[in-house]
Amino acid sequence: MRAGPLSNMNVINALNRYFVPVYVSHQDPGPAGPVTAAQAAEVHRIYVDFIRKKLGSGTVHVYILKPDGSSFRGMDIGPAVQPGKLEAFLTGIAQELGTTAGPPVVKPHPQSVPGPHGPNDLVFHLVARGGSHNSWGHFPSENWIVLSRQEWMSLLPRGAVAVGASWEVDPAVAHKLLTRFYPQTEEVNNKDRNRIDLASLRMTVVKSANGVTRARIEGNLRMKHSFYPGKDQENDVQATLTGFMDFEPATHRIQRLRLVTQKATYMNDEFSAALTSVSSETLSALAQ
Repeated sequence: MRAGPLSNMNVINALNRYFVPVYVSHQDPGPAGPVTAAQAAEVHRIYVDFIRKKLGSGTVHVYILKPDGSSFRGMDIGPAVQPGKLEAFLTGIAQELGTTAGPPVVKPHPQSVPGPHGPNDLVFHLVARGGSHNSWGHFPSENWIVLSRQEWMSLLPRGAVAVGASWEVDPAVAHKLLTRFYPQTEEVNNKDRNRIDLASLRMTVVKSANGVTRARIEGNLRMKHSFYPGKDQENDVQATLTGFMDFEPATHRIQRLRLVTQKATYMNDEFSAALTSVSSETLSALAQ
């Protein structure tokens, strides 16, 4: 849906002008889901009512409610993935109900935001994208990684360092930074289903000036990651990585860190991924 009708401007305009769009994963109302008990009960009520009224249902389905919350129309995934049919469906409902066009009820905002973090934590944004031409490859995946002060301090060298000095990143921290380096796969929760065979990051100082030192990062990753949750598959991720870290030895402060794949494959298909440290200014803007 994201790669098809929900990227079509006619469909987007119809949703924004005449509807209050809401999307929910079937996992959200589950026992481990993020929604409240009242929200889960409402999702279940709508789902059951659509079945009772024979309006259709499914894990991917369009559910249309009237302003009073009662079930009204449904559209199965088959026609819904066709932008022209979905647009006609939506505009037809607006005409039938006599809905007046208006601005979006909710101001557009980023759909992916960092999780809980404190002022002394270091937050990273990870973007990965597969090379396939099907819907899985049309959009990049996003993940957020948070390192505590104790964790990110382990990225720094112990004591003074000169150009050419090298050190290995703590394996536990390297695992945490690299465990999401894979392209889009079926995700229904935050459970880590990886088996890491190798996750190494090596820092080498390449220059130092004006109180700032730059270290080149070289990395290697080999791990198993199943495409679908609950499947006993061992699909290979293999990647070589490069990047840099700028830090202030005197204050033990990391200014920025960037890490990208030089060459990466998953299930024998190439993919790309990039990890970026996020500034406090950017985090403040995302929180607004």
